[in-house]
Amino acid sequence: MTTADGRTQTERSFIAPSLLTPRARVAPALLRIAGGAVLSLERAGVRLAGATELSGTVVPGLVDLQVNGWGDRDVLEGTVAAVEGIALALLAEGVTSWLPTIVSAPAPDRLEALGAIAEAMDRQRRGVVPGARILGAHLEGPWISRARAGAHDPGALEPPNMLSIEQSLGHRPGTVRIVTLAPELSGGLDAVRQIVSHGAVASIGHSDASLPEASAAISAGARMATHLYNAMRPMHHREPGVVGAVLTDPRVVAGLIADGIHLDPATVLLVFRAKPERVALVSDVVAGERSAGADAVRLGDGTLAGGLAGLLDGVGVAVRAGVMFDDAIQAATLTPAEVLRVPVGRLSPGGPADFVVLDAELRPRATHLGGERVWSDLP
Repeated sequence: MTTADGRTQTERSFIAPSLLTPRARVAPALLRIAGGAVLSLERAGVRLAGATELSGTVVPGLVDLQVNGWGDRDVLEGTVAAVEGIALALLAEGVTSWLPTIVSAPAPDRLEALGAIAEAMDRQRRGVVPGARILGAHLEGPWISRARAGAHDPGALEPPNMLSIEQSLGHRPGTVRIVTLAPELSGGLDAVRQIVSHGAVASIGHSDASLPEASAAISAGARMATHLYNAMRPMHHREPGVVGAVLTDPRVVAGLIADGIHLDPATVLLVFRAKPERVALVSDVVAGERSAGADAVRLGDGTLAGGLAGLLDGVGVAVRAGVMFDDAIQAATLTPAEVLRVPVGRLSPGGPADFVVLDAELRPRATHLGGERVWSDLP
């Protein structure tokens, strides 16, 4: 294949027994790739000479909007090595795009971590290192409610103020893509508008907002809720709070930790039934040793401090709870990508050829980035 400027690009073809785009299923599927992008996708009629046969279900590469750490690396280390180490490890989990997440921290630490993320993004663009695509940063705080701080350091929390927000979002322009805040705090609605004016997504989280307060934030431009139900006012039948506002407003995407610990699986099913195409599964994974029986990190008092399960594990929990497989995959691919308005999380002509091969138990067998296999446990 020759491009408009005369360059030659090698075309590659893959045949899969089943492929999810994720809004449509093609079975069997012929996927043609050139220059790291999808060239075409069609139903495979006959065997194609030279095509690579994939055994399993092919889905778009997963998109995780909330990753704090992985293994022994933490985003708050504030180093390029930490961010790149996490990006590389995520490939084995089927995640091909992600947002390094910075929890509430003093301004110097926050800015240092933002600088490391920006530098790692630049190194990826220049092809220096492999790893899941870094889409930007998620600031989870520090402009959150003390009453709903969860595992966040109380000493690092700040009331929303224009100077602090401007300092963070303007530090490395374009790096911050999501900001989690409590809009009911004084100055909260102005903060939502300020975040949106920077082109970032304002997400309601770690919040004690009432239904009217949450609705006001949505009207001001908030378009997501961070880990719905967790670290926010519980839903009550006479005061539904943030949960009620999010479940009933189609403008808002519900971020959801579906690891089976942060939420009962029945709650996961409830949210999907309320808004099946407006759920973004997240891992909220933190640094820590993953071992049998240890699927989350807790503080000494039992407060949940983050997950240890990967995003694909959450897809499995959702499916076993009764969520349709296609809906669960969309919630881990296309919907989070749409939150950020980026062309990943889908397999369509012209888009990045990022995909994962899953076995019957929804385990990743191979991960492809731009059509190249970057991880596999296949022989």
